[in-house]
Amino acid sequence: MIELTNISKSFGRHQVLHEITYTFESGKVYGIVGENGAGKTTLFRCIAGLETASGSIKSDLAPLKNNLGYLTSDPYFLSKLTGEEYIYLLTDARGKQIKNLSERNIFELPLKEYASDYSTGMKKKLALTATLLQDNNYYILDEPFNGIDLQSSIILTEIILRLKA
Repeated sequence: MIELTNISKSFGRHQVLHEITYTFESGKVYGIVGENGAGKTTLFRCIAGLETASGSIKSDLAPLKNNLGYLTSDPYFLSKLTGEEYIYLLTDARGKQIKNLSERNIFELPLKEYASDYSTGMKKKLALTATLLQDNNYYILDEPFNGIDLQSSIILTEIILRLKA
C-alpha cells in the first residue's frame, strides 16, 4: 500500500499538485490520466523520492524507494554502454543480481549492441526491461507504451497483469 496525504508541489508561483490524498492498494494496477502539464510526472517523481513535496507519502514497505521501480517517461542512456551493461548497471545499483539475462530478455533486444544505437522504441523497451528485472514490490511506469510497437505493448500488458497477482 502507498498512501499519499495532502501532497502539494509548486514550481515558483505555479502550483502543480494541490493536496492530493489517495491510497494505492497492493495487488492492483492504476492508470493516472490527465492533460499534458497536469502534474502526472511530478506526482510520480514525488512518490519515487526524486522531488520534494509537502504532505506525506507512506508505504507498508519501508523505505519505499527500496521497493519501488520507476520508469521515467524519457530514460537516459550512457553512450558507451551496451544494452546488457545498461541493465546490469541499473539492477546492480538497486542491489539486484540478475542471472540468465539472455533468458529474461523479454523484448528480444540486441543486448550486445550499444544502447545509444538503439531506436527510440528499443530504448524504451530496454529501460522497461531493466526496471522490471529489479523485482520490486511496486512499479511506476511513466508513459510505458509511448514509442513501442503493438506486439511489445501486448507483451507489456501481459507482464503488468502478471505483476499485480
